[in-house]
Amino acid sequence: METSRRSFIKAGGAATVATGAACPAMVADDVESVIAATRFIDIHAHCTEFPMPPVYIKTARPLCIAEDLVAHYDRIGVEKGVILSLCNPENFIGGMTTEQILRTCAQAPDRFIPSVGIDPRALGNNAFGDFERVFKYYRDKGCRVCGEVCANLHFLDPIMQNYFKGCEAAGLPLTFHLAADEDWLYGLVDEKGLPELEICLQRFPRLRFFGHSQSFWCEIGRYRTWDERAGYPTGPVEEGRLAQLMRKYPNLYGDLSAGSGNNSLARDLDYAGRFLTEFQDRIMFGLDICAPDRYVSPLADTLKTLLRTGRITASVYRKVARENQLRELALA
Repeated sequence: METSRRSFIKAGGAATVATGAACPAMVADDVESVIAATRFIDIHAHCTEFPMPPVYIKTARPLCIAEDLVAHYDRIGVEKGVILSLCNPENFIGGMTTEQILRTCAQAPDRFIPSVGIDPRALGNNAFGDFERVFKYYRDKGCRVCGEVCANLHFLDPIMQNYFKGCEAAGLPLTFHLAADEDWLYGLVDEKGLPELEICLQRFPRLRFFGHSQSFWCEIGRYRTWDERAGYPTGPVEEGRLAQLMRKYPNLYGDLSAGSGNNSLARDLDYAGRFLTEFQDRIMFGLDICAPDRYVSPLADTLKTLLRTGRITASVYRKVARENQLRELALA
């Protein structure tokens, strides 16, 4: 007996999820009902207790204060977000310590989720610091994620290996920013194709790596130039290294925050639908609102377009929008 479109929606489109095929068109009313009923969970947020001076853009604030972030959330339809630290000196002159994050999140527990942020060079600037003990301490204080790690160190640097070991032992996922190159702004360092990350995925199978940044998301497709790795490639996606790694390593996740995450989908909606469908349990909505007076990622609109055009099912949409975050952060 042929399944009706309405019963397909209610079933979550399980038949197409297995194959990654294009999804049948949803009834318009059903689409809008799913969108209206689904509030986003932001896996990647930043804010500060007090306004910061302009840093990279001389006329723009780099980060929100908490009240501004809530206002953005209310406009976009975000229920709550993970407040990540920016504790590495390569990044900002200020930012939030873990204690500040805990204090800010305690003031709005229905909107904010705390993280623990510690520079990997802390505890002696060597490969022997007891990060396991520190991460467990903050985990027990309510922190759900470690990061955002922006230190400009190679994945295989002994200091980073010790850091990953402690994070894995504490049972926390780790959000990292991938740099385009060594000594270029901030972020962990790896070569094209992410060979060092692959070794870490093997060495730390219980550590969930949440990948993010231009240089991470450009690996969704094949690319040729350094400018593409440092920026926002355009045009159709020919499958790249990211899908290969995600098929092989269940501890690699995709954090869709910032312009880079949105660009990875918006540049090729057809491939985006297939990618999200195949990895629907490990891709997460995020915003990474920086320079908040100038730019906020249009990712919410991109995901809605993918749903409205039948490229993803309602089930996939809900997982990426919120359900994966709730599960991975043990909030549901």
